[in-house]
Amino acid sequence: MLGNTRLAARPLPSAASLVQRPPAYRPRRQRAAFPCASAAPRIEPASNTQTDTSSSPATEASAEAASVDADAAAASSPSPFLAAVASRTGTGTTNINNSPSAPTTAASPAAPATPPAAAPAVAPSADRAAPSGRPQKMRLRAILDIEAGPPRITPLLLDAETPIDHTTVGTVLPEGTGDRSHLPLMLYLPGIDGSGLAASRQFPSLLQKFDMRTLVTPIQDRTAFPELVKIVADYLRQHVPAYSPTRPVYVLGESFGGLLALAVAAEVPALVDRLVLVNPATSFSSSLWPLIGPLLPQVPRELYRALPLALAPVLGNPINLLLAGIDSTPGASVRQQAASLVDTAVNLLQQLPALAEILPAETLAWKLELLREGGLAVEGLLPRIQQRCFLLVGDQDRLIPSGEEGPRLQRALPRAQLRVEKGRSHALLQEGGVDLSAILEAEGFYTPVRRMSAPISKRSAAGFGVAAPIELPTPGEIDRYAERTTAIGRRLSSPVFMSTGADGRRCLGLGQVPSGRPLLLVGNHQTLALDLGVITEQFLREQGVLPRGLAHPVIFAQAMEGTEGSGEAGSAAASSSSSSGSSSSSNGLPSWDPIATFGAALQGMQGSSSSSRRSDTGGGSNTFRDFMTTFGAVPVSGFNMHRLLAAGETVLLFPGGVREAYKGRGEDYQLFWPERSEFIRMAARFGATIVPFAAVGVDDSLEILADSRQLEAMPIVGDMLRRRGGGLPQARQGVSAAAAEAESFVAPLAVPKLPPNRLYFLFQQPIQTSPEDVKDRERCDELYRQTKQSVQEGLSWLQQQRQRDPYKDFLPRQLYEAAYRGRQAPTFPLH
Repeated sequence: MLGNTRLAARPLPSAASLVQRPPAYRPRRQRAAFPCASAAPRIEPASNTQTDTSSSPATEASAEAASVDADAAAASSPSPFLAAVASRTGTGTTNINNSPSAPTTAASPAAPATPPAAAPAVAPSADRAAPSGRPQKMRLRAILDIEAGPPRITPLLLDAETPIDHTTVGTVLPEGTGDRSHLPLMLYLPGIDGSGLAASRQFPSLLQKFDMRTLVTPIQDRTAFPELVKIVADYLRQHVPAYSPTRPVYVLGESFGGLLALAVAAEVPALVDRLVLVNPATSFSSSLWPLIGPLLPQVPRELYRALPLALAPVLGNPINLLLAGIDSTPGASVRQQAASLVDTAVNLLQQLPALAEILPAETLAWKLELLREGGLAVEGLLPRIQQRCFLLVGDQDRLIPSGEEGPRLQRALPRAQLRVEKGRSHALLQEGGVDLSAILEAEGFYTPVRRMSAPISKRSAAGFGVAAPIELPTPGEIDRYAERTTAIGRRLSSPVFMSTGADGRRCLGLGQVPSGRPLLLVGNHQTLALDLGVITEQFLREQGVLPRGLAHPVIFAQAMEGTEGSGEAGSAAASSSSSSGSSSSSNGLPSWDPIATFGAALQGMQGSSSSSRRSDTGGGSNTFRDFMTTFGAVPVSGFNMHRLLAAGETVLLFPGGVREAYKGRGEDYQLFWPERSEFIRMAARFGATIVPFAAVGVDDSLEILADSRQLEAMPIVGDMLRRRGGGLPQARQGVSAAAAEAESFVAPLAVPKLPPNRLYFLFQQPIQTSPEDVKDRERCDELYRQTKQSVQEGLSWLQQQRQRDPYKDFLPRQLYEAAYRGRQAPTFPLH
């Protein structure tokens, strides 16, 4: 973060131990080029006298500052970063490893300080007692005493068997509790303080759900932004491939760390699954810091040390920071809460001057340059960040305009969700009442394991829009997307799903759809393809399966330059849209086209434009494409279908394509499939099971005012529409294109009929294929006719049977579901 008001926030020790140096404390800095051995601060050990538990907070703080942890002294090894922790149990003390997976340990006896040259590079044993009975904590003073060495990534928790050397810093776990490989990995990238401890108040709860690492940067380090990205990326390259490919990798970036996290995600997309960005400094250039920052290093040294006190109201919300002290003593009496509040206030006043030591004038000037450099480097990368991102911003951030930046980033990043914390400042992770772990859980952003659309044996870059397995959304993410897209339609149409088993018996739901892979779902397109989201949602909720839709290439035509998935389609669309008039949508489609209107609606749900200070990532994001690819869609092609089926995916295909989706007048529920059976031959190569399905309810819920042919026949308007659509990519190419009717990507002009009809979906009896069928053209043609006939029979059956549905009409259906909240209105009997 840019300013850290609680550098040693609970559960770390009192800041008095960091700022007030008693006479016995005389650290001696030794300059050494890291990783060569450098001596740790020399600290005289305190006596073995037990601390009086009735002493005042100030007395405790002084005693803690004067005492020396025997383990820390004994482990004075190649790096002063080393500060092992052995926890104690006591009222009002919270330990970093105070969690089921990191139990507290007993304190250990005193031991004389070992000279650096003879310091054993091993972890202190868990059964030693601290000389004063105080907990042994990771101390920021060790950070202040380091003057050399590159940034490094260190674990927050160390197994008792793990050797300690210059690369390690953290809390020692008792023997047998150090294996945390079953937890998701979280890499914490801090703000410009570089201590790796700025979010320390969140560590206890985060460590219960994550195996955490933190980036630590010495004060005198001058590593440039690209090199910082390389250090983090190299760490991930070295370690992540050894993990299970289904182990999630999170990167948590706070303030400047947010810039670094975005750059790392773009650098190694296959090694980062999810980003958590807290008040990211992407808005640095829009703040006052580029103007006033260069002046701060020129402030006289005496005044500079008092600068953090003057900036305290800007750095954080004092009231919320004080409440953090109360949070750390749950269940305490009123007297204890009051004492804790006073202690927290004293700590805050004592901690602020430490900022001047952690960020001396020369270091601050360098960090501000890093912010400027990082902001410029990251801005152009935003559309390329394919990972799911969680944005957490405080609307009262006075350091940078995070409240405005959050909505802008949500629009710029393809897969971002935003949470704005009301009344929170730049230091929100240190404020009372903020639990990042609980927030991630509540927002559906936490997952203990990656659930993939198909089995994987190794990691690959996020396959959004690419024919490769992708991570399934969590239940919380499904709920959020459904609320934005399908919730209203579901409430109005109350869709009914039915499936047919191999024996021909039908039942409600998708229970009869085969679970074996690969699977090819083949059905009819309803007008404007308005039911696609409902089908995908139902499979995710009921079967935990993400059907990979083969979508028209025009959806992907506006892929951003340089992003994964751009190519000939993107180039063609770009040239087409560049020549279009200003009244066209961003992808060259008419304004009434469902892709354009649905994308605009999605973008509207993300908030209005935040500011005109600069371009929103230089062109913006294709919202409809991002939505479709998030839920598994890829451009329809033989190559993509081949890859998906080979991977054992469930594939969703509409052979009628855009011609069937853009029906004309009087063409309700008609099929416009190509004559050739190429998709049958492809399915047979892999022995895929074909499940034909029929869907009704949309075609006769729309009134077509003018279909595609009528619109193209209009003077002037028709010429304009043909010119705009002429450069759009075609779905059918080669043999399929020669045998099919020419595509016209002009949507019919339609309005809904009121009230809306109920939707019905019938998945028919499965059709099994085998690799031997590929060699038999007649057999493939027969399977094709069988599949098409099954869809037609399903359409006829549904149109007949829905007349028997007592709740097919809107009003009775709505009354029933209003009376029985949470229960769907029943439908016609199946037997």
